[in-house]
Amino acid sequence: MSEIDLGRYPGVYRRGSTWYVKKRVPMDLRHVESREQIAISLGTTDPREAERRYPFRLADIERRFHELRSELAAQGPVQAALRTGRLELLSDADIETLVGAWFRKRAALREPSFDTLDARTHLDHLADDESRIRAPDPHDMDPVENAANRLLLDAGMAARTRKLGHSRTKAAVPVVDRSTSQYAYLINLVRRALLADIAVSRDQLDGRQAATFDPLFNPEGVRSPHAPMAASTSAAMGRRTVADLVREYGRYREASYDKESTDRKYKLLFRALEETLGSDFAVAAIKASDCVRVKALLDVTPPNITKRFGGITLTEAALVREKKGLPAMAATTVGSYMQNLSAIFNWAERQGDWGVHRNPAQGLTGSRRPNVQRRGFEADELKKVFAALEQFREDVPTKFWVPALAVYTGARAGEICQLRSVDVIEVDGVHCLNLSEFGPDGARVADKRLKTAASERIVPLHPAIIEAGFIQFVERQHNHDRLFPDLKAGRKGNFSHEFSKWFGRFKRGIGFVQPSLVFHSFRHGFRDACRMADINDETSRALGGWSAINQATRYGNRGMVPVLDRAMKKLDFDGFKLPLASD
Repeated sequence: MSEIDLGRYPGVYRRGSTWYVKKRVPMDLRHVESREQIAISLGTTDPREAERRYPFRLADIERRFHELRSELAAQGPVQAALRTGRLELLSDADIETLVGAWFRKRAALREPSFDTLDARTHLDHLADDESRIRAPDPHDMDPVENAANRLLLDAGMAARTRKLGHSRTKAAVPVVDRSTSQYAYLINLVRRALLADIAVSRDQLDGRQAATFDPLFNPEGVRSPHAPMAASTSAAMGRRTVADLVREYGRYREASYDKESTDRKYKLLFRALEETLGSDFAVAAIKASDCVRVKALLDVTPPNITKRFGGITLTEAALVREKKGLPAMAATTVGSYMQNLSAIFNWAERQGDWGVHRNPAQGLTGSRRPNVQRRGFEADELKKVFAALEQFREDVPTKFWVPALAVYTGARAGEICQLRSVDVIEVDGVHCLNLSEFGPDGARVADKRLKTAASERIVPLHPAIIEAGFIQFVERQHNHDRLFPDLKAGRKGNFSHEFSKWFGRFKRGIGFVQPSLVFHSFRHGFRDACRMADINDETSRALGGWSAINQATRYGNRGMVPVLDRAMKKLDFDGFKLPLASD
């Protein structure tokens, strides 16, 4: 007999000349056993002997499955739920205990270190961290979700490895259903914990006791003056309406930021809230299902509604859109509005006098997954881009050097387009870009702005951009205040507006029509290059201005330039180099 009847012996196969048996891991153990199937050698090349050994080796595999189930049963319901990735099996109290234990372990992170930073700088960084928690960048990892991932992994949740970007680097991520209400509750608690971290750290830095009370994370905090709640207050809460919420939150938002920002991010949302629920609807009575109705209206609303449809209602605009076959608002835009709706209810909950005890919009924001997955340019694509950009090097140098700087610094378009000639500096013989809102005299420059506090940094220039003639270009700009004087400020004050529109037309004109490639792809590519060069996460964050949560070390001052310069020189962009200037 030279072969085995595979119909009678399922799972048997031959590798080389040796026979093996394999069996798929049952679904209830998939989150515990990292392999999708278990294979065991039958230890023979003889088909007849393989048939004899088959039931014994198959029993060994089944025994392994039984041991895994016994281990889970012995661990208790909480650990079993974690190890199997079944967060939905946990109660609210279980999740509160889980997050509370994680929060207590983070006590050391709330102790500010003054080895390199003064109190004012620490406070600025805390404000930056708070901004990222409340309004995460959709192009970067959500800090709350990132912290929740670490919490679950540390607690023993089943994990899978995931490739980071286009690099070879892989990271562990928990295997969990992110659509469940329990995961939404976990995210809510982690967000509260991180904000409590910041509030307590801020108190330690400025010597006050202003951090608000939180029964889980700051029981010693300042209680709302409205608690304990009198019966008259409770009745008043029931009378506070959606119109009141829109008015009061709008005032708060304008005082904290400005009217332009508040109108841009909330005006349409306020309309949707009042149109869906009614201006007289009691805030205390708003449920998750009501927030779903708000989202459903936004899902069918066309973009730029005021400009395109005048003063008609959102419902009327949605009907016109459907009749004319026009596109609806992008899913990411709807996600941003739902994130802002959640921020409104978080604010109302913190106030303590609106009757909001659990955010009804929590969990409806999702992860704000974009419709398009951006990526970095590959080496061959960069060659094609700069071969086409070469024509502008002498006559319209802005069109060549802005993308070139983006490739080799990872800087955002806005950071590059607003550069002044004095922002190209030399530190201990290293040519650098000083990405800052402040001038050489320390005064704030009125028309410069950065996205976050961590964006303030000094970035050494890569040897390739120097070899391509960038310093000579800078020297020719000595009569200009701005490095790229042909760029004018847009309506919102940013110098990158028109350039970004031009670059979009340019890249489509040379064949890059796919939505995954945009100007921001240079920044994605820079981060991928850092990973490929095995530059540690802290240094790559410093180079690119990606902020880190809480008291992580911050680079960017002149003393750290040698460290950053050594890291920058490791980047090779898979062999791509800028074309050299022709003589």
